[in-house]
Amino acid sequence: MNICLDAFKNLNVVSSAGLKLGPCCLATPLNAEKIDFYNNEYLQTVRNSWHQGVWPQACNNCKQTEDQGIISRRQGSNSWYRANNMYNTDVELVRLDYWTGDLCNLACAICGPDSSSVWKQELNYPIGSKKTIVNNFWTSVDTGHLRYVHFNGGEPLLSKEHVTFLHALHNKNLIHINYNTNGTVLPGQELIDLWSQYKLVQIDFSIDDIGPRFEYQRYPARWKQVVDNLQWFINHAPHNCMFAVNTTVSMLNYHNLSNLNAWLQENFCVSRFTDPIEHRQQPANGKFALAGNKALALKFLDACDARRGTDWRETFPELV
Repeated sequence: MNICLDAFKNLNVVSSAGLKLGPCCLATPLNAEKIDFYNNEYLQTVRNSWHQGVWPQACNNCKQTEDQGIISRRQGSNSWYRANNMYNTDVELVRLDYWTGDLCNLACAICGPDSSSVWKQELNYPIGSKKTIVNNFWTSVDTGHLRYVHFNGGEPLLSKEHVTFLHALHNKNLIHINYNTNGTVLPGQELIDLWSQYKLVQIDFSIDDIGPRFEYQRYPARWKQVVDNLQWFINHAPHNCMFAVNTTVSMLNYHNLSNLNAWLQENFCVSRFTDPIEHRQQPANGKFALAGNKALALKFLDACDARRGTDWRETFPELV
């Protein structure tokens, strides 16, 4: 079936600069007056396109990913619906993309100020626009049928609001929760206790490289701290936690992927319960896309070096 069931069963809500809705976190969200999963015009347009067998414009991200032979969000979501006996186009809110806001402790090269409070500080945004954004929309959503929640940010593990949300959800034992985290933050005991109440907790670590190359791309993270944290998760996470690594393939790490893969295979490939740790890759979009404008990308790195005292020429000699 050439369709994406997220359009019928998933919602992405962003409350930055006004309320915006989208069918998933990879589709561009559009302005909305209120949260109406069933009748929102944008969501209905996307659903109608899929019904007609036409890729919606909003879903080009997944189409480009699949054209490169990489498993897309669409394919991953459809597999989940199939495994959970929900492989149909009935409109029902069973999955939620929860953007926890822009609170973050990193200013990653592939990111920007829309998703990182540290980027705003580095770029010296005006005081008013540097206020940390939270996404307290969930009290306006019917969460009674939720079976899956995906947290992304910012850095979700810094979000106190999402902990309140997890406390409030009913039927915790039926819900699968999923995090995208940068690996620099450990959960507190309150959150660990909450995780134990859920059906499954999937923690996807964003790791694009190793050593100084990682530190440049995920500035100002420290590789040793992340390595120690990965081991902590293996040693201490509840039995219902599973792990994965997401790598964004860009100009900056394309030449070093084999070394990253080797490191993961040796150091982070299985949990203490012998569950395999999946390693996924996705193509970078924007300035560091493999097919992007290299001159503009390097100009951006020069500007970063001037502010941070880093040196991309030393860290990425192959780009020279």
